[in-house]
Amino acid sequence: MSFDQEWADLKQSAATRMRLNSLPTLETNPTPTRNEDLIVNDDELGKIGHAAYVLHRNLTADGKHAQRQTETAGESLKGDGFATGAALTKFSQDWKKQMNTLLEGCAHISNHLDYSSKSMKKEDEQIETSIRASKISEYLDVPSTEPEPSPPTPKGGPII
Repeated sequence: MSFDQEWADLKQSAATRMRLNSLPTLETNPTPTRNEDLIVNDDELGKIGHAAYVLHRNLTADGKHAQRQTETAGESLKGDGFATGAALTKFSQDWKKQMNTLLEGCAHISNHLDYSSKSMKKEDEQIETSIRASKISEYLDVPSTEPEPSPPTPKGGPII
């Protein structure tokens, strides 16, 4: 079996397993109004964005709780010749880096979901408007924007 044939078989197998319409929603009584391929509700995005915001807020307040004391203890132990002091100081620095990475991730998730929700809503409205406009032209006699060719003029004099 060639690579191309094997790749085509794998893609076909994956396509038959894909089930975008059948995933459960967070709603207790979902009532789909249309036959969409992928449904994302603003409420679901709002819950995820809010959770990211709450995590960011709490981590900002509580994540640095013992940082100053840990660094002080690490420096003191290191000054007394204990290897634990250097390890404790390194741990404190690594904790700060990881915490900042998590804070940036939470802020990015929250901000991106807000932007995506607004952007997708605006894009959906534009698509809906363009589809409605194309449907209108199917039912109405919309004149063409191209000029119609003029009829040929007879050569010579008038025909009697």
